[in-house]
Amino acid sequence: MSMISNPTRPTSGPGPLVAGGHSAALAPEGAASLYDLAELYDAIVQSGPCEAFYREEARRWGGPVLELACGTGRLTLPLAQDGHEVVGLDASGAMLEAARRKAAQAGLGSGLKPEFVLGDMRDFDLGRRFGLVVISCNSLAHLTDRDDLRACLAAVRRHLAPGGALVFDVVLPDPRILAQPGGVARRLDLGPNPASAIEAEEWAHYDAVRQVRVSHWSIRRPGEEEQAMAPLVLRQFFPQELPLLLEAEGLGLLERHGDFARNPMEAWSLNQVCVAQVLGSGT
Repeated sequence: MSMISNPTRPTSGPGPLVAGGHSAALAPEGAASLYDLAELYDAIVQSGPCEAFYREEARRWGGPVLELACGTGRLTLPLAQDGHEVVGLDASGAMLEAARRKAAQAGLGSGLKPEFVLGDMRDFDLGRRFGLVVISCNSLAHLTDRDDLRACLAAVRRHLAPGGALVFDVVLPDPRILAQPGGVARRLDLGPNPASAIEAEEWAHYDAVRQVRVSHWSIRRPGEEEQAMAPLVLRQFFPQELPLLLEAEGLGLLERHGDFARNPMEAWSLNQVCVAQVLGSGT
C-alpha cells in the first residue's frame, strides 16, 4: 500500500537480534520501494486479523466504502466480495495493477468489481461521499508532516456521508523498540508477531523530535540474492495526541481498541484500532 502501509510492527517485544548483524543496511540511491514491487509486497504481507475486523465494520456502517492506500487489494477485494460497493485509492500504479489483476482472477462481476483509482490520499476529490472510509495497516503513518496529515483528514471528512465513519489502525509506539540503538540488525520474519512472511532484516533509528522512525529493510527471497529496499519512514502516533489530531480536523474518536479482536488498549497492545466520526454527527 502506498501513501501506504507499514506491514506491521516488527515484533510484539524487542524481538530477535541477528548475531553479528550488519552495522548498516543502507540501500543504494534509487533503490526500489517495497510499494513498487507488488509481487514482493504480497509475498511479505500475508492476510491477518485486520481483514475480519474491517469486514465487520463495513457491515456495521454500510457502503459505499472508500479504502485509502488500498495497495494490491488485500482488503478491497474481500469487501467487494461481501457485496459492498468499494473504491480503492492508492499512489502506486504498480500496486493498483496488481489489485486489478486479482479482481479479474477472482471473477468479480460488474456488480461486485471494485473501482481502483490512482491518487494521493492527501489531496483527492472523488465527487461523492461514502458511508465508510478505511485506512488500514498503519498507512496513516506515512504522513510524517503535520500539514499532510491535516490535508488527508480534511479530505476524509469531505468524503464522509452523514453518519458515516472513518475506521483506521496505527501502531501503538513501543518505547523499548524506539529506544534501541541504530545499526543493530533485527529479523522481521521471526518472533511472535512477524512483520514479514519471508526472510527479512531491519536496521532502524528513531527521531524523537519529529516522531519518525526510519527503517531499512533487507529482503532475501528463496534462491535469490539479498535485496536492500528504500527506507520506510513512518510517523509514530502516541495515544494522547491521536484524539487531538482528529479533533483539529473536525473528527471525533468514537472507539479505540488495542487489537482487531476489540480488546481494550493497554500499554502492551500492538495497535490503536480506531473508529471516528464527524464531530456532532452522532452514531
